[in-house]
Amino acid sequence: MRKDARQKEVKLRKNFFPTLLITIVLWTLLAGLIYFVDPFALGAIPAFFILVFLALLFTFSFLFVSTRRGVIFAVAITIFLILRYFGVGNVLNLLLIIGVLIALEIYFLRK
Repeated sequence: MRKDARQKEVKLRKNFFPTLLITIVLWTLLAGLIYFVDPFALGAIPAFFILVFLALLFTFSFLFVSTRRGVIFAVAITIFLILRYFGVGNVLNLLLIIGVLIALEIYFLRK
């Protein structure tokens, strides 16, 4: 009986190695994009923001052990970086994004 319970627990436990591997690959791709690709090349900016979002998503999901929190933090940071790219990212916008982030977290915790 005890052996069956242990096997069931092992099957339900998440395997973090693939997530860690994907995270390392995404950060490496992002570093390669920053170092090797000309910023004025076609599609470099959208590729940068997509890679930033995915790298942050997997990193925060791994750190917080929650995909929901990883998505919330990754979206918030990516939105702020996009605002900075367009020249309107300032402290007020950062505080507003943090406020929305906290409100979303409270909403999802109560739900």
